[in-house]
Amino acid sequence: DFCAPVAVRSSKETLNQKEIIMASLTVRKNADNLSAAELKALRAGYAQAQSIMDNRGYNHFAGLHGIPNWYCWHHSHVQGSIANANLFLPWHRAFLLYFEKAIRDQSPQIPKVGLPWWNWSSAQSHLTGVPRAFSVATVGGQPNPLYRARIVAPTATPPINRRTRRFPGNPATLPTQNQIENLLNVNQFTDFTNQLENIHDGIHGWTGGNNGTVGGDMGSVGTAAWDPIFWSHHCMIDRLWSLWQLRHGVANITPALLPMVLQPFGLKVQDVLSTSALGYTYAVSFLQL
Repeated sequence: DFCAPVAVRSSKETLNQKEIIMASLTVRKNADNLSAAELKALRAGYAQAQSIMDNRGYNHFAGLHGIPNWYCWHHSHVQGSIANANLFLPWHRAFLLYFEKAIRDQSPQIPKVGLPWWNWSSAQSHLTGVPRAFSVATVGGQPNPLYRARIVAPTATPPINRRTRRFPGNPATLPTQNQIENLLNVNQFTDFTNQLENIHDGIHGWTGGNNGTVGGDMGSVGTAAWDPIFWSHHCMIDRLWSLWQLRHGVANITPALLPMVLQPFGLKVQDVLSTSALGYTYAVSFLQL
């Protein structure tokens, strides 16, 4: 009973408590480190979510970001408002949280997986670019739901009903681990979030690309969230904020932002500062950022 008063706990008891706490958290892993079973479960969750056309489904969540709802915050602005606030990181953290829960609801019970992050600064990504899990069109003779998804946006101008497009660039041009280390050493939240968002923008453009005729969907705010790699890109962004918080403090954020509501989720900025309080954590690797 964790509520019972205990005068002295042994180190073993303390360790066991930590293990229990960690076991209760959703663990987000590097996309390149997922086991075959975890990857299969993740694909099953995405495939099922992509088949649902109500507010439990993939299309609904993708549509919250850009077309047709435009709730996303970028560069201190949200469409349809004159408000100016650095809500890019808090808003996307809430967005990922709700999407992750939806995917886990549609996934097999065992193994339960969290959204994986795409470490685009790693040596592996500098060789292969988009992780293989997301870059092969078919798996076992079936469409890979991590490769692309169908955009169904009848209220867009013009209406959209097609599969996502992606034309990634040269992997050697992706951000380096040295760049990320320098970013994590920035100690002011406003400077950190602005610099991270600029890097984020570059990844969107790099991933979407252009085939000479049309641009890829990751390069457009309106359609970016339909590309399955979007979620793992933003997990990397959220993970970097989490790492920054470990260095500079979970509550290191502009105080005026704390009571602001992150629509349409109903959460306030002060509600999303701690990943563990939200029920998830990032798997730790000591070999790479």
